[in-house]
Amino acid sequence: MDNTTLPLHLSHVQKSSSIINRSHTLLHSTALIALIYYRIASFFQTTKTRDLPTTFSCFIIFTGELILSFIWFLGQAYRFRPVTRTVFPERLPENAELPAVDVFICTADPSKEPTLEVTMLIRMLAYGIKTRCPEAYFLGEEGNNESSSGSEFMADREKEKYENFKSRVMRIRQNSIIIVNRDHTAVVEVLWQGMDGLQGPCVSGTGFYIKREALYANPIKDVDIMELKQYFGPSIEFIKSFGRHYKPKDHQHSSSVGFLYFSVVEDYFTGLVNLKGWKSVYCDPVRPAFLGVGTTNLNDVLVQSTRWSSGSVEVTLSRFCPLIYGPKKMSALQTMCYGELAFLPFYFLPLWCFATIPQLCLLNGIAVYPEASNWFFMVFLFVFLSSLSKHIQEVLSTGGSMRSWINEQRIWMIKSVTCHLYGSLDAIMKRLGMREAKFMTTNKVIDDEQTRLYQTGKIDFHTSIMLLAPLVILTIINVVSFVGGVTRAMVARKFSDMFIQVFLSLFIVTMGYPVIEGMILRKDKGRILPSVTILSVLVSTIFLSLGSLVLSVLLK
Repeated sequence: MDNTTLPLHLSHVQKSSSIINRSHTLLHSTALIALIYYRIASFFQTTKTRDLPTTFSCFIIFTGELILSFIWFLGQAYRFRPVTRTVFPERLPENAELPAVDVFICTADPSKEPTLEVTMLIRMLAYGIKTRCPEAYFLGEEGNNESSSGSEFMADREKEKYENFKSRVMRIRQNSIIIVNRDHTAVVEVLWQGMDGLQGPCVSGTGFYIKREALYANPIKDVDIMELKQYFGPSIEFIKSFGRHYKPKDHQHSSSVGFLYFSVVEDYFTGLVNLKGWKSVYCDPVRPAFLGVGTTNLNDVLVQSTRWSSGSVEVTLSRFCPLIYGPKKMSALQTMCYGELAFLPFYFLPLWCFATIPQLCLLNGIAVYPEASNWFFMVFLFVFLSSLSKHIQEVLSTGGSMRSWINEQRIWMIKSVTCHLYGSLDAIMKRLGMREAKFMTTNKVIDDEQTRLYQTGKIDFHTSIMLLAPLVILTIINVVSFVGGVTRAMVARKFSDMFIQVFLSLFIVTMGYPVIEGMILRKDKGRILPSVTILSVLVSTIFLSLGSLVLSVLLK
C-alpha cells in the first residue's frame, strides 16, 4: 500500500483514565456541594454576637474554598477525554518530498539565553541545511548562504558587533555549564493529553512545530513588497520566504497575523485568539522530539512563573477572558481548559487564606471546621484525601514517583503564595496604568554550585527577599500554630474541635520542611540567610499579634 495514503499518527482515547477521571469528578463534586451546604447552613445558625469572630473567619475561609473549587472545576475539562498518539515515522515520504522547516532561534537576553551554541549545533546535525544564523553568514561558506543572498540582508553585515557578542557569550560559557532539564511532570502530561482529546492543545512556548499556513494569513496574489518591508524588516529574502500578503488592517491591529503580543504570555494568547481553523496535536514519542534548557533554581522558577502569572491575569481581566471570549470560538470543555490556565494565578487567594486564618483561629481557640464527631467532618476529610489521591494517581500513571508527587505539591504551594500573588498584582497595576508591561527573561546558564544543589535535591534559596519572605513567614506561622494549637487543645481538652486545624498546620509544616531546613540546618550558599529569617520572624509575630487583637475585639 502507498504510504502517502496512510496516516502519520493515530489518536487513542484512554478509556480507563476517562472512567477514573469522570468518576472522581462526580464524587468530588458531590462532596464539594455538601461542603458548601455546610458552610451556608452554619452562617444561619451562628447569629449570636459572641460568634462574630467565628462567622467572620469562616466567611473568609469559605470564600477561599469557593475560589479553589471554581478553579478545580475548570481543570476537570482536561480529564474528560485524554488521548495518546501513535506515530509512524516509517510512513514519511523521501527527504526530497518533505516540506521545508524554519528553525527560529531568538533571545531577549543573550547573557541568560545564549543562542550561539544552538545555531552551531543545528549546522552540525542537519545535513544541507540552509541557515541564516550569524555564524554561517559571516563564514560565507558556499551552499550555506543560498537563502540569505539578498542585497538588503547582505548590507546588514556587522561582523564586529557579532564578534563582540560571540566573545561575551564564550566568556560566560567558560565559567558555567548548561543543564538540560528532562523533567516531565504529571501536570504537563494531563494538560496536553486532555486538550488533545478535545480541540487540540494551545501554543506553548517552545518545542513545537507550526505550519506557515497556520501562523500567517491566507495568500493573496498581489504582494506589496514595500508594505511588507515596513512590518517585517528590509530583507527581501526573508519576505519571499513567507510567500504571503497581509491586509493593512492586519498589520495595524496585529490581531490576525503571526504571534500576538497583547500579553506577556504571547503563546497562550495567540492560541486563544487566532482560532481560524488551527488544528493542533500533542505528540509525545518515546524518543523526545525536543530537549529544552530548564530552570533549576528557585529564583529563576519564581521569576519565570511571575511573568506567566501576570500574563494570564492580563488576559483574564481583558475582553479576551476565555470564559467570555471562548464560547464564541470553541466548545464548552475547551473553554474551560483555557479558563483554567487564565484563572490559575488566583490560587494565591485560597492558599494564603488556608495558611493563615485557620492557624490564627487555632491559637485563639476558635474552631472553623466541624469537630471529629460531626458527620460533615468526613466531608472535609474526603475532599482533602480525594484531591491528594487523584494527584498521586496522575503522577504515578505518568511514570513519576512519590518523591515526584511531593515535589510537585511543594512547588505548587510555593508558586501559589509567591509568584501567583506578585504576578496578579503586577497585572492589576498594569491594568490600572500604574505599571508598564516588561518581559523578564530567565537564566538558562547555571554555575557549579547551583548544579550540585539541584542534583542532590536541595532548593537553592538564593533569591530576593520579596520572593523568599512569604515562604518563610507562612512556615513560621504554621510551626507556631501547630505547637501552640496542640498545647492549647490538650490543656483545654478540645482536640476534637481543633483536629482539622491542627492537621492543616502539620501538613503545611511538612510540605515546608525544605524551608525549615534552609533556615536552621543548612550551611551552604543556597541556605536561607539569617537576615531573611529574622525579618520573617518579626512579620509573623506582628501578624499573629494583630490578628489575635482583632479577634479579641470582635468577641466584645
